Amino acid sequence: RFKALVDYVYTVMTNPDIAVTGELEPDQADVLPSAGVGSSAPVSPFSRPLPHVRVGGISGLLELIAESGEALTDLPQLAEGLRLEVDDLLPLLDAAVLLGFAAVADGEVRLTPVGRDFATTTILRSKDLFRQQALARIPVLASMLLTLEEQSNGSMRADFFLEIWDDYFPTEEAERQLTTAVDWARYAELFEYDAAEGRLSLPR
Repeated sequence: RFKALVDYVYTVMTNPDIAVTGELEPDQADVLPSAGVGSSAPVSPFSRPLPHVRVGGISGLLELIAESGEALTDLPQLAEGLRLEVDDLLPLLDAAVLLGFAAVADGEVRLTPVGRDFATTTILRSKDLFRQQALARIPVLASMLLTLEEQSNGSMRADFFLEIWDDYFPTEEAERQLTTAVDWARYAELFEYDAAEGRLSLPR
């Protein structure tokens, strides 16, 4: 029963769409609603926070899971084996799930086919896969890229995007969102950031 409760807690923490009540039993944790159920209103891509993790951290975690040789990896055991706190592990898992590289259910994580490919391929192909998944699954990166592509010089002040993030997050968090977006975009070769000029631009 204790293990079931631990697995349920991990499931809840890695599935933000699940309805959590004090009466929900651990054996009901596998009944998860689909993302977006019950909500038809458009959601701004800037309102959905990016997990603050580097691409290297995501790929490192996926490599560890891939090398384990297991189809399913128990999250509590994974956290214990890596000697990480839950707060350290969950953002990495959140990012991997967000990008479609992994799936989490019932306290266990499995790599998707594209996630296993990303974890075991070359650097060049991993960049292509990351770009593919980022554009398909991270709306804020796709939105920022489209904005840059619509500019004649392929450039835009970063403050423009920070102003939008400020509508949804405190200033400090908005700046962290920009930092994470830039880190992911640079790896995927979507756009660059000139800190001195405070501008985002398309790769030359």
